[in-house]
Amino acid sequence: MLFAVDIGNTNVVIAVFDNDRIVTQWRVASDTRRTGDEYSSIILTLARDAGIDVSEFDKAVISSVVPALIGPFVVVCQRVCKVQPLVLTSAMALERKLPVHLPDNSTRELGTDLLCNAVAAWEELEHHANIVVDFGTALTLTVTSSSGEILGGTISPGLGTAVKALATNAAQLPFVPLEAPSNVIGATTKGAIQSGVVLGYKGLVESLVSQVKSELVLRGEKDEIRVIATGGLNSVLKPITECFTSVDKDLTVKGLLSISKILQ
Repeated sequence: MLFAVDIGNTNVVIAVFDNDRIVTQWRVASDTRRTGDEYSSIILTLARDAGIDVSEFDKAVISSVVPALIGPFVVVCQRVCKVQPLVLTSAMALERKLPVHLPDNSTRELGTDLLCNAVAAWEELEHHANIVVDFGTALTLTVTSSSGEILGGTISPGLGTAVKALATNAAQLPFVPLEAPSNVIGATTKGAIQSGVVLGYKGLVESLVSQVKSELVLRGEKDEIRVIATGGLNSVLKPITECFTSVDKDLTVKGLLSISKILQ
């Protein structure tokens, strides 16, 4: 079995794979104060409760956008899974071993989570030019051409980050649930924030996707450009926009599985 770890700024998503099947997933808080021993104890408890025999793990792979948590999760893999993990690096995006890659003259700035997204989307979307919209702590678009070249993308504050920033920095603005309001004109503070954030981000995403598609056409893309959404908050916009070809909340961990198959 594969122990796949996607370390994000807010949560660590852990997926257990039996061949290509996700057996279970766990989500724990990303906390740089926790040690490898503490995370190991948490994972062992989760595995026991899920009926997972940790002795069956034979591979582990880690993607992280939080450098301080790589070490603790290497310890988790060594102590819980008894294996040395494959730790993804941005340099891997330049290697021609993977089905998608950065241009040879590119800087090594692609986050490993976005690399996972690009690999999984390339496979899932049948090698079409594509845009991955990832709704996480940051809202990211990752763009890949029909030749498998990762062209780049966009980075914006995520929906949750935007709501938190308002509530933290404005004394009279509360935290509100991320739900689409029935009207654009908010009659209450709650409705006004939901309109500004949720409907505002609908416009942001649709505008960016439209502009990226236009730029890809100018670059010579002739076939359908597909758009796939992922990340924990994709469900906020999914019901109110038609710009997504498909949605896959497990895209990043599927990318971890694919990369593990190739490199381990």
